[in-house]
Amino acid sequence: MYVRGNQAHAEFYVEEATGDIVDDAIYNRNLAVSERLNVKLEFREEDGDYANRAKFVSIISQSILAGDEAFDIAAGYSMSIASMAADGLLRDLTSTDYLDFDQPWWSNKLLTQTTVGGKLYFASGDISTNMLYYMYATFFNKALLENFKLENPYELAKNKKWTIDKMASMAKNVYADLNGNNRKDADDQFGYAAHELFNDAYYFTSGLTYTKLDSDGMPVLTDDLMSERAADLVAKLNTLFHTTNDFFIDTVENTFETGNILFQTSELEMAKLLRDVSFEFGIVPVPTYDEGVDFVTVASFPVTFYSIPIDAKDPDMSSAVLEALAAESHYTVVPALFETAMKVKYTSDDDAAQMFDIIRESMCFDFGRIFNDSLNAKTFSIFRSAIANNTSSWSSTVTSQFEVLTTSFDKLIAKFEVTD
Repeated sequence: MYVRGNQAHAEFYVEEATGDIVDDAIYNRNLAVSERLNVKLEFREEDGDYANRAKFVSIISQSILAGDEAFDIAAGYSMSIASMAADGLLRDLTSTDYLDFDQPWWSNKLLTQTTVGGKLYFASGDISTNMLYYMYATFFNKALLENFKLENPYELAKNKKWTIDKMASMAKNVYADLNGNNRKDADDQFGYAAHELFNDAYYFTSGLTYTKLDSDGMPVLTDDLMSERAADLVAKLNTLFHTTNDFFIDTVENTFETGNILFQTSELEMAKLLRDVSFEFGIVPVPTYDEGVDFVTVASFPVTFYSIPIDAKDPDMSSAVLEALAAESHYTVVPALFETAMKVKYTSDDDAAQMFDIIRESMCFDFGRIFNDSLNAKTFSIFRSAIANNTSSWSSTVTSQFEVLTTSFDKLIAKFEVTD
């Protein structure tokens, strides 16, 4: 199995049981699958984070194109695996015998939102600990919430009243210049702070997408970027971040640990980093644009996608191993990570436990976001950069960028048509 190395969390294997509940679950999962299928799981790791994704793809691409049949499974950083799919290096998973995407251990929304003409080139779900660690959520400081006598975010979320406007109103007037330097910086107290990367979440929680499937099951661009809602969202966030002291675009990802941030959107893995803080915190989904709508959760790009190379010796055996790993993860690894580690070890809040379930169940994907590397990074940058740079001319900016995106998208789809 060709897998991404240099990960922050164990996912593919651990060398031995250590007593850590999640690591031991992964160890026992692999042992159970090996014994059940009478296979030996061997892993080749290569650095495969964002900075090394091109190298990761290059190494396995050379092997596949040479027909080496060296790898039965390839698993790595989401954009890396997507690039391999675009280059025709991956097998259609729906053509194999043992993958059952109706089972709860697979993300069914990945199947419905990222197929190409009914073909699926990668999958994820409970098999990926990164899927759980890197889902976006909003953390809140209970002490600050009480000090400012604010509404309970849990109740707002349960009643579908947890919106961007509601969070902004609660964050108002929380700011304090704690270091007395007369400018807002990471040492101050804020109503809201987030790394600019995590503002991606608001595009999707506002009901916007980059792509959808047409009647033939082919991905097509939506016009959501050009919509009035997108323009309003950009204007709203730019006002909050750049014309008030309420919101702060952070350059680091751990400001919340100081205890001086009321709300912060981040990845769920931050719960691990907060286990020793002196204050109590809660977790809710990222707020929506409208009241009364379901939450939408996206994850950051380190989510792992699993695939079968086109030169795999026995694709059906590869599919059997993937199905077994996913099923065993569903019954052992996810309970260890989610039910015990996340819900109990990292936060003992019963309401937070309910929120974890909502966040996980509302996970979605977008073909345009996943295939960003094949789209001149436009789905990666258009919205995010508009917030970071306080873009005042959204309409003209998005119009010019959308033309580039459309050209790149057409070329991407053409590559799949040639492959087919």
